[in-house]
Amino acid sequence: MRFSRFLIAGIAVAGMSACGSDVTTRVVTPDPFSSIRWVNAVPDTVAMDYRIVDIPSNASEPNLAYRASSGNWRNLPPGAHHIKVFFTNTTVAGNDVSIVSQFFVDTTLTFEVGKKYTILHYGFAKAGATPKQRLVLIEDVPPTPATGQIGLRAINASATLGNVDIYAIPAAATGGPATGGPIAASVAPLGVTGYAVLPAVTTGSYRVTATAPASAAPVADALAPVGVAAVPSTTVAGVVSQPLDAIAGTQQALSDLTAVIFGPQVSYTLTTPAGGTSTIAAGATGSVTVIIDKHPPRISP
Repeated sequence: MRFSRFLIAGIAVAGMSACGSDVTTRVVTPDPFSSIRWVNAVPDTVAMDYRIVDIPSNASEPNLAYRASSGNWRNLPPGAHHIKVFFTNTTVAGNDVSIVSQFFVDTTLTFEVGKKYTILHYGFAKAGATPKQRLVLIEDVPPTPATGQIGLRAINASATLGNVDIYAIPAAATGGPATGGPIAASVAPLGVTGYAVLPAVTTGSYRVTATAPASAAPVADALAPVGVAAVPSTTVAGVVSQPLDAIAGTQQALSDLTAVIFGPQVSYTLTTPAGGTSTIAAGATGSVTVIIDKHPPRISP
């Protein structure tokens, strides 16, 4: 009998303890974080692996080619982080450990809590070429455009084009001289413009064009993405669909975009582990890559 009473008392205590640890009332506070993304603007060598080596992190980016970006920002703990940049392991030079273990950059960058950054790999990899390749930290502060408008800024990531004027021209295609006035004039290499406020277009897009100062001849040219409109929830035959959020672009008001200006590809030669060579041809013109900074507000839960 005494044993039974002890058992019942134990069950009661356990029950009260379980009620006191109800997980539905727990408040979870996210850890502080910074956000980063990568852009490869080194025109004279192969794709790169960008690695945060002091902590495990999915903010690293493998196999990023010239003129490419890692896209959306990725979070990591704020503070100082050790970063190395390596040859990618899928180059024509082969996967020999003596090649892919070589690094171009070995540095430490510091990221402040709550801030977003673009890490621009800028310059030339070839020995003796100037400016020598390095990582450049750019803080990203996308604004909130007004109703019916978008924001567009530019980064001059070319070490060969010199100062450039930046145009945003409503158009359905690239080509031909730049028209109208530039949204930013004589932007120096590594220059970052403010966000130009532009009306969202209903057809076509914005042609983002870089020219030499006071010239109409393009040195880099591309159409910005138009984005994808939001899709509200619908009910068909009693079935309710989930709403779909908009994807940023020039036809989607309240979007922010960054246009990165690149110079032409520079010729370089790779030596394989077997002693052979492979030469990558030079390009004739620069190019523009437009990346998303801010999507329109969400409509999904």
